[in-house]
Amino acid sequence: MAENVRTRERVEERVAVKQETKKTDAAGSCPHCGAALDRDDYEFCPHCGGKLVDYCTFCGAPMSPEDIDCPECGMPADGVICPNCGARNLRSFCKECGQPVSRAARKAVEKAKQDVHVQEAARLMVHLSELQAELDALEDGGEDAAPEGPTEGELRLRELMEKVGFKPAEKPKVSAKKTGRSREEIMAEYRQAVEDANKVMEQMLPPAGMTPQEQRNYCTSRKVAMMEIMEEKWYGIRVCKTMGWECNRCHVLHRCPEECAVREFGGKWVTCTECDVVPEGTPGAELFTSKVEKKVYKRES
Repeated sequence: MAENVRTRERVEERVAVKQETKKTDAAGSCPHCGAALDRDDYEFCPHCGGKLVDYCTFCGAPMSPEDIDCPECGMPADGVICPNCGARNLRSFCKECGQPVSRAARKAVEKAKQDVHVQEAARLMVHLSELQAELDALEDGGEDAAPEGPTEGELRLRELMEKVGFKPAEKPKVSAKKTGRSREEIMAEYRQAVEDANKVMEQMLPPAGMTPQEQRNYCTSRKVAMMEIMEEKWYGIRVCKTMGWECNRCHVLHRCPEECAVREFGGKWVTCTECDVVPEGTPGAELFTSKVEKKVYKRES
């Protein structure tokens, strides 16, 4: 805790003295790749991923140009390669796959898993996935769909086994799950679940007094913790693309806060849908296909 306070004090001092200087340096073009920059408050280049600031992007402590590692947290000045996807990152969570790439990030995830809001949001995400599966079943024909017959190979095997006098046991008849609900009824529950999930996610914002780095770690760890909880408690249920970070700095939907190249932090988690099952105008629901997968910021390999 003392180390975090010391780091925060150094960050505040750096901001007070050097904030305007770095804004000017970052404006114009990237010193690493030469690409034009449309903002003067980028922390790293949105085109090549090169660092544009004179502080540690992992903890916020001031750094000199000759520093190879941060003197406060020890993280490399040129970033860390994600062991999961191979992307280079200048922050504690991978901007591509969201996995922790530092000890601070892993600790944040373990702490987030104990958050009651995270646990409730995970439960609601699973419920949305179950409703999605129910809607998919209706689209595919539901219980009226014709059962699949045996394949050609299975028929041949059955024929050969009958010739040698082997009679296979009869398979128990499994009836399709009958919910007795219409699409309109399922959609009403879906909309309510989206609204409930968004209300819970509003409680997952960082407390006041954190540095931008701590805020990003706090919020990103919530999504990672939710995914881990869902895998542990509801293994086998298809849950993906359930959340998006609505950034109020560059006004797009990111996969996570780490994806935003802007220095200052700001935004919130919103519920996302996997496909176009929710009618337009459903409160809180965003479509990944039209926003997130566009990848506004992507490091070129």
